[in-house]
Amino acid sequence: MHLIGYRTRLRPGQLARYTAAHARIPEPIARALRAAGVIEWNIWSDGETLFHTIRTTDGLDAMSEAMASLGPIDRHWDELIATMVDDAAESAAVLPLVWHLDGDEQGPDLP
Repeated sequence: MHLIGYRTRLRPGQLARYTAAHARIPEPIARALRAAGVIEWNIWSDGETLFHTIRTTDGLDAMSEAMASLGPIDRHWDELIATMVDDAAESAAVLPLVWHLDGDEQGPDLP
């Protein structure tokens, strides 16, 4: 299992719309994410900055490749999200792990 920290940014004023859209994502998207190896995905917000934790079976690259191989799943969803998420290259980033605590284990690396 792989745990990824990820950051994205929203366009100004889009947090309420983004939150409402994510109350329940379209089931075809959820099924595709599960099939691509997503075990768990959480999103937190700090204003317009979103922090994601993603647990996958095979890592972010494998999940991204699996999703890309499916092509568009729900064009309406893609278009909706594109209106809310800042698409500048610096707005999205994989976050390096600084420290973790898991039971008696702690440190800068996941077990």
